[in-house]
Amino acid sequence: MDANTVLAEQFGNVEMLQACEQCGCCASACPVTGKDDFNVRRLVRYIEMDMAREAADSGRQWTCTTCGRCETVCPNGIAVLDIIRPLRVLSPEELLPPEGPPPCASACPAGIDVPGYLRLIARGKPEEACAVVLEKVPFPGILGRICMHPCETACRRGEVNQPIAVCSLKRYAADKAGDVFQRNTKVAESTGKKVAVVGSGPAGLTAAFYLRKKGHDVTVFEARPKPGGMMRYGIPSYRLPEEILDREIDQVLGIGIELETGRKIGRDMDLDSLRKDFDAVFLGTGLQESRKIDLEGAEGEDVLWGVEFLSDVTEGRDVGLKDRVLVVGGGNVAVDVALTALRTGAQEVVMACLEKREEMPANDWEIEQAVEEGVRLMPAWGPGRILREGDRVTGVELVQCTSVFDDQGGFCPAFGDLKETVDADQVILAVGQSADLSFVEGSDLKLERGLLPVDEETLETGVSGVYAGGDVGRGPGAVIDAVAAGRKAACAIDRFLGGTGDIDETLAERADTSGYDGKRERGFADEPRVVTPALPVAERHQGFDEVDLCFSDEQAVQEASRCLQCDLELCLIQEARGKQ
Repeated sequence: MDANTVLAEQFGNVEMLQACEQCGCCASACPVTGKDDFNVRRLVRYIEMDMAREAADSGRQWTCTTCGRCETVCPNGIAVLDIIRPLRVLSPEELLPPEGPPPCASACPAGIDVPGYLRLIARGKPEEACAVVLEKVPFPGILGRICMHPCETACRRGEVNQPIAVCSLKRYAADKAGDVFQRNTKVAESTGKKVAVVGSGPAGLTAAFYLRKKGHDVTVFEARPKPGGMMRYGIPSYRLPEEILDREIDQVLGIGIELETGRKIGRDMDLDSLRKDFDAVFLGTGLQESRKIDLEGAEGEDVLWGVEFLSDVTEGRDVGLKDRVLVVGGGNVAVDVALTALRTGAQEVVMACLEKREEMPANDWEIEQAVEEGVRLMPAWGPGRILREGDRVTGVELVQCTSVFDDQGGFCPAFGDLKETVDADQVILAVGQSADLSFVEGSDLKLERGLLPVDEETLETGVSGVYAGGDVGRGPGAVIDAVAAGRKAACAIDRFLGGTGDIDETLAERADTSGYDGKRERGFADEPRVVTPALPVAERHQGFDEVDLCFSDEQAVQEASRCLQCDLELCLIQEARGKQ
C-alpha cells in the first residue's frame, strides 16, 4: 500500500488539502513549532505536493503532540491530525518510538502505569485508579504528597501548556480509595524462609512488603521508636501528615510483617548474628545524619544541623528557635528546615546557598513555596564564618560563590572577593546527609565514599545473601527511588530464596480504550492545569496543617482528562501499520 493510498483510504480525504491557503495559522498556534525543525504547515505542503514519503522519512511527525490546536485555528477546517498520523504509519522502522510505556510511565522509577490510572480517574473511578498505583507501590497516599514526580517532567502535555498534575491525582485516588489496599493484598503460602530488614524507611518497608507477599517471614528492625525512617523524621507533617504516614505503614505491616523498634544494628545486634538467624538480610538504614562541615564559629550554642533539627521537631522536642534564623543549604532538606523554622518560632528566615537560583537542587515548587511563605533567598553565597559575641551568635559572614562545579561537572566551588554579613540569632546548617555505617566495622562489607556499594541489578552487596538499597546504597534520593530499590531488592532476594522473583501483578481492569480515535474536542489544547488547592499562606505558620490539599471530584476528572493519551496514540499507529 503506497503512501497516498494510506493517506486517502485510512486516515482521511487528501482532497481537503486543496483548501489549504498556506496562511500559517496552524504553525503559529502549534506549541512545538521549531522544535527539531518541526513545522506542521511544511508537512501539509509536502502532502499537497505528493511528497508523503519524503515527509515520513524526515521523522518530524513524531515531534507533534497531537494536541489538536492546529485544527482549532485552521480557517478552512483541515483535519491536520489526519495527516500527522498517516505520516507516523509510514515512518521507517528506525524512526518508530521504542516499544514500551509512554514517557510518563518510563520516567517513573517504580514503573507505575500512569496513563492507566489517569484514564480511570477521568472516568470517575478513583478506587480502581488507586488499585493500579498499588500494583507497583504500597504507599499511594504518601507518594501522592511527596513524590518528586519525574513523570510530570517527562509529560508531553508540558510541551502544549502545563504537564498533567500526576502527583496530585495519585493523592486524590489514594484519598478516595477506601479499603482498596486490603481487598487487593494477598499473601502467598509460607515458604519457611526468613528475611531480616534493617531500617523501616521506604526502601526497607517496600522490600518487606513484597517479600511477605511472596510468603517469606519478614522481621523489620528499626532503631527509632516509630517506623518510617526519613519519611517520618525528615519530612515535616505540613507536607506529609502523620495520620497518612501511620495509615499506610500500618497497612504494610498488617499483612504479617513483624516490627521490632528500638533495635539498632551495631548496638543491639550485628550483621553476623542476623546472617545466622535469617536466610537473607536487606539493609535500608538510610542517611539519618547531617553531613558536617568545618566552619569557623560552628562550635557552640545556636548552631543546629538540618536533619537533626527536623527530627527533633517531629519528636516534639523544644528546639528553642530565636527570631532571626539563617539556613545554609539549597536542597530540599534546607527548604524543609526553613519552612519548619517559620512554624516553630522564627520571625525571619534567610536561606543562603552556593548555587545560583536556577542551579539549586531543591524542587522548584518547594523553592516557590518558601518564597511565598516569606523565606528570603540568597543564592550564590557560601558561609565564610559564623560571627559571635561571646557565646552568642550575631550573624554570618557570607562569601560570594562564583561557580559550584568544575568543567567536568564535579563539585568544586570557587569564591570571589565579595562578602556580605547577614544578622542572625541562630544558624541551621543543612548541606547534605550522611549514613551511620559504624556497624560495618568487623564485617565483610566494604564501603565506598561513605555508602554501601551494591550490584546495580540485584542490589546484593559483596556478601552473599546481604542486600542494600535506598539512600544507603546510592546516596540521597527521592522516596520513589527508595521504593523502586525496595522492589528490585525484593525480586532479587526472592530468587535467592528459591522463588521466581516475579512481584508484578494486575489489580484493576483498565478503562476500555477500544473506541479511541484521537479526535480532540475544541479547546482541548488550551485546557490549563488545574491548580492544586492549598492552605492560605496566612494560616500556614499557625501550625503544621497540611499545605497542599486534595482535588474535588470535578477537579480530578477535569485534570485527568487533559492527558494526551500518548500510549493510545502509539496503539493507533501500530494498528494501522499492522493493516498495511
